[in-house]
Amino acid sequence: MMETTPVPPRHMLVLIMGFGLWSAAFVALYAVNAIGCAFAWPTVVQRWVMIGLAVICSAALLGVAGWSIVHWRRAAHAARPVPSLARIGTFTSVAALAATIFVSAPSFFVSMCM
Repeated sequence: MMETTPVPPRHMLVLIMGFGLWSAAFVALYAVNAIGCAFAWPTVVQRWVMIGLAVICSAALLGVAGWSIVHWRRAAHAARPVPSLARIGTFTSVAALAATIFVSAPSFFVSMCM
């Protein structure tokens, strides 16, 4: 008979937090770009808004990645599924940070409305 250990919901949250925030950042960046193009914002204003949004989103994801690393270290001695979930959550948070930087990097140098 298999023995099961209950996993508190906060340990599952670390799995989706990084890419959940990444998806919100992705939608926000493209929405701001579309709004700026639709209302013909000056290019300088639109670029700085996009850069600010990219920096805020990247900083938030850096915070999530740092929190998940701390969570991973604290969960190292917990019952069985928790350390694995914490490790996977840390890797997904770092991957989400890299994806956010990759997605938002064009706002620094690509023309806004093509």
